[in-house]
Amino acid sequence: MAKMYTLDKKLLTGTPEIRIGEKLYPVDDREKTVKKIMAVCERDDKTADMIAEVFRLAFAPNDFKEIDGMNMPWAAYQQLFELVVSAVTGEEQGESEERFQQ
Repeated sequence: MAKMYTLDKKLLTGTPEIRIGEKLYPVDDREKTVKKIMAVCERDDKTADMIAEVFRLAFAPNDFKEIDGMNMPWAAYQQLFELVVSAVTGEEQGESEERFQQ
């Protein structure tokens, strides 16, 4: 769903969602959450634990538990991480990928 703004520039809709299989998972893109996520991402340890911490912040507790229980392949896990960062920052996926490769 696209973000919709009113003429006075108030955001009405647009919570980002990520589809995994047939299910949509809302992503928390509120300012305080994004600040926490970015602080976690600035650390040098791009490990599974760091990614799980980002997911814990970005997804509702039940959604995180469900996603964590999927035990997805590492490549898919990394791609989901990139999608989450893109969703919370409002960037296109390629932009967030470039930032993490630097």
